[in-house]
Amino acid sequence: MEVSLVWGYVHILLFVFWLGADVGVFLSAVYAKKSDLSFETRAAIMKLGMIIDFLPRICFALIFPVGLHLADSLGLYDVPSWLFISGWAIGLGWIAMVLVIGKNEGTPMSEKLMMAQFGLEGALGTFYVAIGLWSLFGDGPLQEGWFGLKILLFGCVFYCAMAIDICFRPFIKPFMELAEHGSSPEREAIITKTINNTLVAVLTMYALIAIVAFLGKVKPF
Repeated sequence: MEVSLVWGYVHILLFVFWLGADVGVFLSAVYAKKSDLSFETRAAIMKLGMIIDFLPRICFALIFPVGLHLADSLGLYDVPSWLFISGWAIGLGWIAMVLVIGKNEGTPMSEKLMMAQFGLEGALGTFYVAIGLWSLFGDGPLQEGWFGLKILLFGCVFYCAMAIDICFRPFIKPFMELAEHGSSPEREAIITKTINNTLVAVLTMYALIAIVAFLGKVKPF
């Protein structure tokens, strides 16, 4: 059995569960902005969406180390041992962070870890973009043009993930106010605008992932 096939299979599974679960989160957000539903119904939908959101975040965290193994096994890049170790340390540490954030939601520790996660996404996104640009326009480590572009665009996926968190944050306060003060045109307008902005970032991420998958499968140049 070829090792590359095994890592390729794991890589595909991560993408399937990442995108499949993320669509559930996407639909939860769409229904949460419906003002004709009761607050209890909307809150239940959002709670379900937040539970589902654990799966795409975990898959996202594992893409980095699994991608290193796949690139190495395909001969696209000779990954050194220290990078494998770093990749798994980052991936598993990221998963632990996601779980702790979920368990301690709303606490100061959760807020600090969310900022740390935000910084990690920014650092990894910049790392991927830099490697992609270096390989496409300089003497970078990735020799295949399609692979350099794939890495560059995948770095942009991290930026989209950050944009989603930024766009969604203003939703929380007016949505929680619905429970205490009820619906109002002003609150509903903020909720709708926030969800719509978030969905733009989500759809942009989906488009980037589709292109990344195309490049990885077709290898057009």
